[in-house]
Amino acid sequence: MRIIILGTDHELQCNDQDLKALITEIVARERVTFVAEENRPLSNTIARQVSDSLGLRWIQIDMSIEDRIKAGIEGKLLNRMQLRSDPNGDPTPAIRYAPVEDGIREEFWLDRIQEAADEGTVLVICGCLHCLPLAEKAEKRGHKVLFKIFHPERLSELKPELY
Repeated sequence: MRIIILGTDHELQCNDQDLKALITEIVARERVTFVAEENRPLSNTIARQVSDSLGLRWIQIDMSIEDRIKAGIEGKLLNRMQLRSDPNGDPTPAIRYAPVEDGIREEFWLDRIQEAADEGTVLVICGCLHCLPLAEKAEKRGHKVLFKIFHPERLSELKPELY
């Protein structure tokens, strides 16, 4: 399977028109056969809307709370958000990635994608911190990662705290 990974800010997934244009352009140019997305299960995301308008299959790939509890990762993921102080002393959320727990989620996503299709080109939309580790995992499974892209591009420069 061919995979394109689009890492973004979850806050943009439901209302960013530039993201909509980017998704539409990638789908057309790369002949995407389905879209897989990490977001809240019932969210009416831009990717879901674009998929519906083009008659493409769209799937939610993230774990449910029950799946996270079963996998033993829910507790740590719930404590991901921490506040730090920016250079001006103002509170700002820490950017944190949990290699073990997020790695379990990413493997789950790939399982969901493989269950949905065994060929074609899939556009995977996920939080920006997952873009590179997900690509590595996909390649280890024998998938061809066509490219990784960040929206907005400045997200490619984030250096998360590991915890």
